[in-house]
Amino acid sequence: MLKDVSGKESVVYKCVAESDPGGFDGWLNKAIDTFGVNAYNLVGGASSANQYSGPTIPDVAAKLNKRAQCAHGGVTIAERHVKKGNEHETLVRKGELGMRWFISQAIYDPEPMIKLLKEYGALCKQKKIAPKRIVLTFAPCGREKTMRFIKWLGVTVPEDVEKEILEADDKVGKSVDLLCAMCRKILDETKGCGVPLGISVESVSIFKNEINAAHELFRRTQSMLLDFLGEPWLVQYKLVSKGAKRTSFDYGSRKPAVSPPKALPPVKEPKAAKEGSVGGGGLFENLSQEERKKLGAVGVVGAVVGFILGAVLGGGASKPAASAAEPTKKKGGWGK
Repeated sequence: MLKDVSGKESVVYKCVAESDPGGFDGWLNKAIDTFGVNAYNLVGGASSANQYSGPTIPDVAAKLNKRAQCAHGGVTIAERHVKKGNEHETLVRKGELGMRWFISQAIYDPEPMIKLLKEYGALCKQKKIAPKRIVLTFAPCGREKTMRFIKWLGVTVPEDVEKEILEADDKVGKSVDLLCAMCRKILDETKGCGVPLGISVESVSIFKNEINAAHELFRRTQSMLLDFLGEPWLVQYKLVSKGAKRTSFDYGSRKPAVSPPKALPPVKEPKAAKEGSVGGGGLFENLSQEERKKLGAVGVVGAVVGFILGAVLGGGASKPAASAAEPTKKKGGWGK
């Protein structure tokens, strides 16, 4: 469904440890051959001390490596690196299995991630190998119940950060500002480490203001990361029909979908992009005549996944157009 709505690849998280080997093989074949899912984030068992009936991550990685159209990645937990000191070695080992990216646990303390990125980059340099992309994950919080859930997931939330969010008049807005400041700190302090980065934003709440905040947080952190690259950039999007599928703008509303206008308002075609950039001769160059007549909503989820996997699944080296203005920084705590 996500691929149909957004026009972008979707990433399926799959725990490989809970299924029997035969059952997992059947699930994987159906996912690839029937549903066309080609990107997987592999998750192992909760504890290496336990015995699981399903295949191991190396087993599944080997199966996916034989499928030319598939790509796979894994998870990384920076707090684990602080405790054990070997997460950077784990990333190198999993990279040797064919994993092409690692998505982090939600970040509420930037220091563990800064340490991990620096040491992972240094180890890759020492071994003369290219580091894999690390996708930084953020999740906004606007109420105490959500904060409890985030901590239950295993996310480390410093007491001062939790207090600053929960005591704010606009709790979810404060969390977005703090997380943007943390993203900026990670970018600033790991510059030059050689590790390519990506951005992911999770919505872990059913409440509308926190869901909306996830979209705002993604827009801000994405532009922040792209600006940090120091080159012009552009973001592609796809127009979809609101009448055909539910989009991010429909959630939280039970009102019937409004029929789109018969024609798009006049749009001035942008100048052709530079050679090698995404977009060709214009934003609507690849749309059919019928698609040009339909006004739809932007596939936000697709933009998220497309940004994460653009360089991994063949998006190429996009040369961006113009960067978005950096949001105004607020005083106090991480917002300084």
